[in-house]
Amino acid sequence: MVCAEGDAGWMPHYMYRMDHAAQFNVEGGIIPGLSKLPSEYLKSNVSMTFQDDWVAFKTKDLMNYKQLIWANDYPHTDSTWPHSQELLAEHATGLTPEETRAILRDNTARLFNLDVTAMPMMEAAE
Repeated sequence: MVCAEGDAGWMPHYMYRMDHAAQFNVEGGIIPGLSKLPSEYLKSNVSMTFQDDWVAFKTKDLMNYKQLIWANDYPHTDSTWPHSQELLAEHATGLTPEETRAILRDNTARLFNLDVTAMPMMEAAE
C-alpha cells in the first residue's frame, strides 16, 4: 500500500496513537486477532511518499526508511522543482549512503519492480 502525496513526518505520532489505542483502549490489551502492534504492520506494509518534509528525514528511525519514498511532485504547484537538489542537500543531512539510496531511488524501484542497476545516483543527493 502506498500513501502518496501526504508527506510522512506525521507517521511516527500516528503509529504511537494507534499502538496506544490497541494496548490501552481495548479491554485485555491488544485488539483480538492482531499478532503485533498496528505500528509494526505500518512499518512493513505501507510506503509513504513525501517531498518538502524535513521531519520525515529527521524521524526516519521511528519509521522504516525502506518504506519512505521521496518525490519532487513535479509539475504540481507544491513541487520542490527546480530547487529539489538544494532542498535534498539541506534536508537529507545525516542520512547514511544506504538510507539515501533507499529513500531517493531503491524503495521506488523495489515497490514498482524497476531495474535501476544502470541508473547512477546523483552526486548532490549522496
